Amino acid sequence: MTQYEQVHTIWDLYDGVRTGIADLNGAPHYFACLYDEGVDDYSDNFKLYPVSPAFMQRAMRNWAIYRAWERRFCSGKADLTTHPGHGGINVEYDQLKTWLDDQVANLPARPTLYRAHFRELPGQEDLPSGMLLDLEVAWSPSPG
Repeated sequence: MTQYEQVHTIWDLYDGVRTGIADLNGAPHYFACLYDEGVDDYSDNFKLYPVSPAFMQRAMRNWAIYRAWERRFCSGKADLTTHPGHGGINVEYDQLKTWLDDQVANLPARPTLYRAHFRELPGQEDLPSGMLLDLEVAWSPSPG
């Protein structure tokens, strides 16, 4: 039986989920999809990195700021120029992102590569059109 776990944040999307934070065996991990230079595309393999409670606290605050903006944007109440990721829009977001980026650069990876199967959680029909849906993920060790 496949066990799905919580996806806490999604930081990068490009033809699929690429980075974010999700649970593995009930513990939060930063995840990053590996890029395959040989085929000039993303692979199916992800590296997972355990994160600390302090990392999670800051990551969730950063995510809350982004999601509040995303809801306003997808509802037509904000334009793209107000995106907090543009820098200089939200000081707290900028400080959190800088701290998180510094931490990500130094996280120790788990030795195993994983494959991910993401799926949308039910009951999100009331979200504004275009808003990223909450997901869950099932991880499996990569065969190679």
